[in-house]
Amino acid sequence: MALQYFSHYFNILDKMPLELDVFRAKFATILPEYKELESETLLEIMIGLHAPLHRVYQSEENDYIVDTTTKNLNLQDTKLCFVDIETTAANTQSGQIIEIGAIIAQNGQILDTFDTLVYSPYVPNDIIALTGIEAYMLEDAPRLEQVLQQFRMFLGDCVFVAHNVSFDYNFIAESLYDYGMPPLFNARLCTLELSRKTLLSKKYALSYLNAMLGINTAQAHRAYADALTAFELYKICVQSLPKEVQTLQALIDFSKGKITYPQRTISKKRTTKQQALF
Repeated sequence: MALQYFSHYFNILDKMPLELDVFRAKFATILPEYKELESETLLEIMIGLHAPLHRVYQSEENDYIVDTTTKNLNLQDTKLCFVDIETTAANTQSGQIIEIGAIIAQNGQILDTFDTLVYSPYVPNDIIALTGIEAYMLEDAPRLEQVLQQFRMFLGDCVFVAHNVSFDYNFIAESLYDYGMPPLFNARLCTLELSRKTLLSKKYALSYLNAMLGINTAQAHRAYADALTAFELYKICVQSLPKEVQTLQALIDFSKGKITYPQRTISKKRTTKQQALF
């Protein structure tokens, strides 16, 4: 599946609201297998697959446009799924997922967890050195297709959150597609982008922030541990959000630098003292 699909998909979401027929035309260009569907059927399928879409009725004749649910979803009410994966290579053409870890949280509280290794007959030496995962550890692990089905059920309609979210989201979505399952349509949020907008740091790698911020998750480069670190990082980042960021869409836009808010004036003396802490 072409990586361009994902950028096109989120670009279309950014252009919402759209009239129903315009919505269908745009999505038909990136989902050719759905191009014969009627507009209403396509919308129903995508909503059923947890795309953040809903109908906004415009008149007494029940005409409606399609818009994103993220605009009206308060951050305290949003269920976030913090995800991390370990893989044998950088893409699905040459490698596969060997571990998925995930945490569902709402308003700073963990609701559920997901943690599993995935069968693979081979793990490259560089991945063994990075993660400590060896092939013998995966001999009795469930197969990837089964894990993907279980993870999709676990994710549900949650927002997909990860550090460098494009990698984890795209890898899982392409893996689903390779097994004949629809790709992901969930909204997504990147803690790497968010940390760059809210924290002062020399580096923004998850392992560096883990130590620098005193999160101190014991094990790095393992899926569940890194998902937990991303969750703790998110809780720190949202403490520095401008007060205007109250909805999920505002948070996504803020993290991407698409919107700016007035900054508080900080004295030169205070800035110098703050920088010294890092």
